[in-house]
Amino acid sequence: MLRTRQRRTEIAVKTGQHSPTRPLTLLAVALACAFAVLGCNSTSTNVATGPTPVKCTVALTLAQATMDPAGGPGAVTVTSAPECAWTATSEVSWITNLSPASGQGTADIHFQVAPNPSQAGRQGAINVNGVRANVGQGAPACSITIAPTSQAVPAGGGSGQVHVSAATGCGWAVTSNDSWLTIASGSSGDGNGVVGFTAAANTGAAARVGTLTIANQTFTVAQPEPGAPPCSNAIQPTSQNVGSGATNITVTITATPSCSWTAVSNVAWLAVFGIGTGVGNGSVTIAAAANTGNTRVGTATIAGQTLTVTQTGSCLATFAPPSASLTAAAGNSSTAVTIAAGCAWTASTADSWITITSGASGTGNGTVAFSVAANSGSARSGTITIANQPFSVTQAGSCVATLNPTSQTVGSGAGSATVGVAVPAGCAWTASTTTPWITITSGASGSGNGTVAFDVTANPNTTSRTGPISIAGQTHTVTQSGACPASLNPASQTVSAGGGAATDVDVTTPTGCAWTATETASWITITSGASGTGNGTVRFTVAANTGPQRVDTITIAGQPHTVTQSSGCTFSINPTSQNLSKNAQTGTTITVTAGAGCPWTAVSNDSFITVETGASGTGNGTVTFSVSNNNTGNARTGTITIAGKTFTVNQGK
Repeated sequence: MLRTRQRRTEIAVKTGQHSPTRPLTLLAVALACAFAVLGCNSTSTNVATGPTPVKCTVALTLAQATMDPAGGPGAVTVTSAPECAWTATSEVSWITNLSPASGQGTADIHFQVAPNPSQAGRQGAINVNGVRANVGQGAPACSITIAPTSQAVPAGGGSGQVHVSAATGCGWAVTSNDSWLTIASGSSGDGNGVVGFTAAANTGAAARVGTLTIANQTFTVAQPEPGAPPCSNAIQPTSQNVGSGATNITVTITATPSCSWTAVSNVAWLAVFGIGTGVGNGSVTIAAAANTGNTRVGTATIAGQTLTVTQTGSCLATFAPPSASLTAAAGNSSTAVTIAAGCAWTASTADSWITITSGASGTGNGTVAFSVAANSGSARSGTITIANQPFSVTQAGSCVATLNPTSQTVGSGAGSATVGVAVPAGCAWTASTTTPWITITSGASGSGNGTVAFDVTANPNTTSRTGPISIAGQTHTVTQSGACPASLNPASQTVSAGGGAATDVDVTTPTGCAWTATETASWITITSGASGTGNGTVRFTVAANTGPQRVDTITIAGQPHTVTQSSGCTFSINPTSQNLSKNAQTGTTITVTAGAGCPWTAVSNDSFITVETGASGTGNGTVTFSVSNNNTGNARTGTITIAGKTFTVNQGK
């Protein structure tokens, strides 16, 4: 309830037995010092002795400022005086599991960073009482693989395909290193793709081996001499399970005497030891590097066959739950330890209020049980070290306060208000705010039950505003009404792709309330009503849209007016049809013409037609296709739907 300054009643504070030490929760000091890394001086008031100076320092030190693109655990050290309370929050969604999220004095905060899914680095921060610790994460390197990595073709020539696996944004190109190998399709790409190639007939007297370079990787093509028997290759073993240490695997190759073969690894941690080529029967050694992470699976292509290697992970433990948060009362808890079989581990703690009751050591999976002593003070955090990894334990304090009311709304004019504080006797607390239009006039500190009084200045804005007051570790939210409320009619509208004048927007607001209309989109132009006082009208035009649907907002009298413009995408293809013979073959390249940013797809409507490249695209692009042999005895017709248009294929009999 608001009261004038002249009639404000003095607060009544019920005091209990004063603690001989400083109050453990100095939220007022921590928040007041939030923007000063080197600390600042403040005061707290003791009813009996008067103002007492308090020094509060908040500084952050990251154990690792730039995180691996794959993510992982991190830590930041909070350095502050023992009486300084703090709260930690993440400013981005990919930094999570802050443990502990609040505390007092010097402590380590552990956190988890998610893998970076994009092809660009990113920045985030952990905020402790307004002090930021900047956390960077690098961009993952483009990882491009091809499958298979080799292929045999008949002496009379043939064709094949190679699948390229890559993240979107990772470009690649293909070159032929031999004149008898021709790239039929997919000479370049971005992200996943398919490369088609053809091999000419071998007119020489000996077998030959050629290569394509695909995304800087070698694809090998082996072709026997004319009249040679068909190549038949086999390997033993075809799969192998190995431990986490470095290991060599010997693979035996059984092959037709005149057939050449190659051995290549498809993952970085498997390597071909020695010479990776041969003719006829032979053997090759595959070296697996030591595994310092989780269990992994990789492959090597040997003589056109696949060797699958499964390697167990190292002794890295995980906990369930990953941390513990307990009440102020004495109690028990536990966490399950998951770790590879045969991995020995121990559990220990340096915190006197935590006791390990079982599971102080183990081998393989297990459980650590522990108890905590009752907490008669402020919230605290501790650590149990399990398998050389931290397990965080947070315990709430017993001095939990309630506010009455928890929030309130005040008028747009200047005035005063109060908040009641209920807390157990002997529990010290403080009240503070960083909101410039709120001033605490009494009750900035207390012990036991009490009252906080504050003033608000007049709100000059047309819209309402909100500000928090931190009282005894709780948040009291103050909402102040705006002086000039405004409404728009219509609140939003949809315009055609052709553009032109839009519907007028009527502004309703009290007489004397000044307002403006602003926009940031280049395709929206305010033609009149860019500012006004009281009721008024805003007029604007929109440019023609040649791309996909677009949406933007005009801010009028502090209110949003949303403008949605319909899609202006148009599509055409060239040619629209093709006549082909009955033989299997690749058709002409189809050109797609579309506006920038306009998405489209290409889909075959008949089983004998296959879309080879350009199954989807944005803006201008091309589509290639192939047809199979026509063995029906009759001419046939099929279609491909490209960007909503029909491409017709006529195949002879």
